[in-house]
Amino acid sequence: MGSHAWLREKEVVATSKSDLKIVRYFLAAGFLVPCLLYLVIMVGDVRIQSSWILIPWPTFPLIMSAEAGGGSGGEAIAFLISEAANVAVYGLVGVVFRFLYRHYRSRPS
Repeated sequence: MGSHAWLREKEVVATSKSDLKIVRYFLAAGFLVPCLLYLVIMVGDVRIQSSWILIPWPTFPLIMSAEAGGGSGGEAIAFLISEAANVAVYGLVGVVFRFLYRHYRSRPS
């Protein structure tokens, strides 16, 4: 009986670590996606004419507000704020995804 409890505890710890991996991946994506898009926009001198960018980078309007004035310093600060907000948004999506993943994975077949 004691060995079953140990195996169950080990399974719970392994499940918890894999669940946290999901959230970590979402947080990393929330950081990397805006960095890559910002690099493409700045290096490629791309003009954003439509709202397609709001799908991968929902906090992009924070950058657009800094383009009106403030120079490159203001734009850099706006990018950092947008980056942090995007990581938070992706983190929340990761937590919801983790919840749904655990809910449907634990459901009996």
